[in-house]
Amino acid sequence: MSYQLHPERLKKSWEFQRAYKKGKKYWDAYFVIYVYHTQLKQTRLGITVSKKVGKSVQRNRVKRLVREAFRVLKYKLLPHYDIVVVGRSSACGLTMHEARDSLQKLFLRASILMNREADR
Repeated sequence: MSYQLHPERLKKSWEFQRAYKKGKKYWDAYFVIYVYHTQLKQTRLGITVSKKVGKSVQRNRVKRLVREAFRVLKYKLLPHYDIVVVGRSSACGLTMHEARDSLQKLFLRASILMNREADR
């Protein structure tokens, strides 16, 4: 099992901008996600956390929580999507389970999470 996200990561500025401008937006108290349908085989993740959230230690912790939640949930996600997750300041105090549950609910609302029957 791979723990790296290299081919599943958004890196270029234009990839983020495309998701912001053309993607659908979903949010809750902790995260905002932008979901954009692509022709690529895998679902890719981009993470942004503003300096408004806090100092680098807090911002990096939020990014680690999002990456770990994505690692756990990526096998349940439908392919062909670019997802940009924007961390809000309220996400600083989350536990791993709370972050995963929050993102899972957002993915369900975005209809990019496979239903339970498809997992079996």
